[in-house]
Amino acid sequence: MSLSAITFLYPAMLAGLMVLPIVWLLIRSAPRAPKQIRFPAARLLRGLKSPRRDVQRAPIWQTILRCLILTLLIIAASRPVMNRNEFAQNNGAILIILDNGWSTATDWPQYRSALDQIINKARFDLQSVYIARTAPEAAGASTWKLPDIVGPLSPRAAENIVSRLQPRPWPADYLALSDLISSQQEMNNTIGSVLWLSDQMALPGKSQLADELIEIAPITVIEPTTNDRMAVRSLIRTRTGLVTTLAHNQSDTPRSITLLARGERGSVLLRHTTEIAADSKQTEISVLLPSDIANAIQTVGIEGRESAATVFQTGARWQQRRVGVIVSSGDSPAVLSDRYFFLDRALSPYADVTYQPLGKLLEGNVDVLVATGPITGLGSQYQNLEKWVSEGGMLVRFAGDSSTDIGTDFLPVTLRLGNRDFGGSMSWEKPKKLVDFPENSPFFGIPIPPEITITRQLLAEPDPDILGKTWARLTDGTPLITSAQYNAGRLVLFHVTPWADWSNLPMSGLFVELWQKILPLASPSNRNSGELQTSLPPQSILDGFGQAHQPDAMILPLQVPLPTPTPRHPPGIYGENGQAIALNLGPFLESLANDVVWPSGVDKRKITDHDQIDLAALCLLGALLLLLVDALILLALHHVSLRRNRRSNAVTSTLIALAMLGTLGTALLLSSTTKGNTAEIQEAALSPRLAYFETGVAPVDRLSQAGMAGLTEILRRRSAADLSRAEGVNPETDELSFYPLIYWPLVDGQKPFSELARARLNKYLENGGMILIDSRDREVEPARLRRLLAGLEIPILDRAPGDHIVFRSFYLLDQAYGRFSEPIWLDARPDQRLDGVASVLFGGNDWVSAWMLPEGREEMRVEDISPRQREMAFRFGVNLVMYALTGSYKGDQVHLPAILERLGR
Repeated sequence: MSLSAITFLYPAMLAGLMVLPIVWLLIRSAPRAPKQIRFPAARLLRGLKSPRRDVQRAPIWQTILRCLILTLLIIAASRPVMNRNEFAQNNGAILIILDNGWSTATDWPQYRSALDQIINKARFDLQSVYIARTAPEAAGASTWKLPDIVGPLSPRAAENIVSRLQPRPWPADYLALSDLISSQQEMNNTIGSVLWLSDQMALPGKSQLADELIEIAPITVIEPTTNDRMAVRSLIRTRTGLVTTLAHNQSDTPRSITLLARGERGSVLLRHTTEIAADSKQTEISVLLPSDIANAIQTVGIEGRESAATVFQTGARWQQRRVGVIVSSGDSPAVLSDRYFFLDRALSPYADVTYQPLGKLLEGNVDVLVATGPITGLGSQYQNLEKWVSEGGMLVRFAGDSSTDIGTDFLPVTLRLGNRDFGGSMSWEKPKKLVDFPENSPFFGIPIPPEITITRQLLAEPDPDILGKTWARLTDGTPLITSAQYNAGRLVLFHVTPWADWSNLPMSGLFVELWQKILPLASPSNRNSGELQTSLPPQSILDGFGQAHQPDAMILPLQVPLPTPTPRHPPGIYGENGQAIALNLGPFLESLANDVVWPSGVDKRKITDHDQIDLAALCLLGALLLLLVDALILLALHHVSLRRNRRSNAVTSTLIALAMLGTLGTALLLSSTTKGNTAEIQEAALSPRLAYFETGVAPVDRLSQAGMAGLTEILRRRSAADLSRAEGVNPETDELSFYPLIYWPLVDGQKPFSELARARLNKYLENGGMILIDSRDREVEPARLRRLLAGLEIPILDRAPGDHIVFRSFYLLDQAYGRFSEPIWLDARPDQRLDGVASVLFGGNDWVSAWMLPEGREEMRVEDISPRQREMAFRFGVNLVMYALTGSYKGDQVHLPAILERLGR
């Protein structure tokens, strides 16, 4: 420890050290207390005089010890602080601007450390705090906005808010923050300094916001110690493996990174170390992989860099499909390479293409069949082909040459005889072009090159549902690509040939893009539904650290083309039935190489790991210990006993009182740094309320808070239970006995509880507490619960019967309604000591999503819950709370006649 790291908040108090010499002289000059010695022969000495007079002074050790005690007290009064952080001025409030967009996730521990240091400084200087965030949040039914600036806050209140902040997997919005700060005129008049926790990356509106803020108060930008930005821009499947493109900032020296490919359930499939060249902005990395391993890849990320931008999810499109092109057994390789050149060029980079007769292809279990002209070998394989398509296969057909009829079977539309020719020497019509793809088409949003022309096509008969079957059409409205469902499978027809005699479409890059959209529709996992999804519901989403979680009710279904990730559409997997699409953050990010240019006058500092420490408490504690040492030495030297004369007892009592007062003062001083708050504990004990377990997953915690708040409001409206505001608790640190009902949402990757937390939970359940455990995914197997909650004394669970008290404690119900209506499990043999009330209830109905109130909180509205289902969920919530508060009194009503008869007596 260096003395240069110590700062005195009140240095004038050190002037008290000047009195130490005076104290030294006083202690040394004061004589010792006289001793009384019983000496019967003292009368012999009466009248005897001696010219010599000796005065016994205080010993040197006592003088030094007491001067040291006084020195420590003077130093404590000057308020010494180690590692003083001079982030902001000591006058006025502090405005903390926290960049919580995707770019801060990698260095988030450093940002949290800096926030703790700033709040600690505000506590020392008695300053209030304002907190502004730069990442928007969901608001309204389908929009988002920047969160309001919170403040003014006490340091303790700011600490509670900071502990719940997390980075978001989308960009920051500095323009919206500029408007928000401009509207806070009262705040602008009170702040004395602005502390901006940000990285060095240039983003739109960042430097402009700094220009505006510097007119309000001095700005200090606090940056992480490293400037190393990276994002996975793209991931491309090749014949030999994969190619990933990384965007990053420039560096003077080469950097080494490790790509990490994971499969199902997070298993590591690939760890590939490579080097990024110096002074480069983008790097392409090629990795050789077998096809089966490449098919199993779910995500590709950068090891050691936890961010939504460094994780690239694959989705259903990534898996390489097995495509079988139906050919005649007599076709030579030369014929195949000539006729199917463009088709092979479009398919081979993204699929495993096989050229075989129909029978062998059906035996080989391919995912897509491609037929040009009539289907060769259809006669003997008709039933097998029909079965294959009906069970989920995809058959893609093309027109043949002009002299060949492709037949009438396995077509999405009815065709007219012959074909339509325009643009030739015998036609007055000009070649046709394509119009924009319709919204019901998987090609919707793909730009159409103007040079694509069609000179001949198969013409479809007019059909009432021809528009719904058309994926692409010409300028005259006639279909070019049609598709229809065939039981669980799908039929697709290109009304042109796969070679360049009817159109130049097969020669274009558009042909490749069309196949990239078609192949995912024939996912190997999709054998149950041939429905084409145009609205893709969220399946899993990424948080700011790139970790996958279940989506909450604020995430909306995705529409193609893919939008930029926002609070309503965060990065993740959207779609089901094998049509899952990955929305990744990296492809939408602009250049990561540019550093922000701060305006002049902005002070820049690096984040350090040295938090400031108040040494005053240590000085007081040291003074107290030295005072006790002084008292004990005096007692030992003079053989003082507690049972001696009244005078010595008074001295001893005085010393003990001083020691007790010193201990009490030190305890009070040290208690100011702890997080315990007696007032909060008393409030929790006197004001009953509901609670939920904080999981550390921000979307889940927000959902739990909104749901429990909604249930509390419903109880206030419909019953006499006027509960206080619901709050989140952590079994690791919080006392649980104040809450009659705790909601516990299960999340993926849940960490096991410590011994202390397990002891608290077990004690809570033993003393009559109730926990509602919600898997939120309809899975309600008690065996799963026991695996997740190993170490807790969970009772044996059984399915709740229809006449259970929880279904009639307030309303008469038959199910535990929530977002879903699956059964609920509870104690099979509840403890009669607890009035027979179940202590653990387990289900998967996502109750908090149904308990959220839409009034005044449209951003929390759940779109897929009907009003009837929501009402029934409210009623079950009321029943559940009444069951937790009143126990099994409803079950005692069966004895009501006997009770009335007894009262009548």
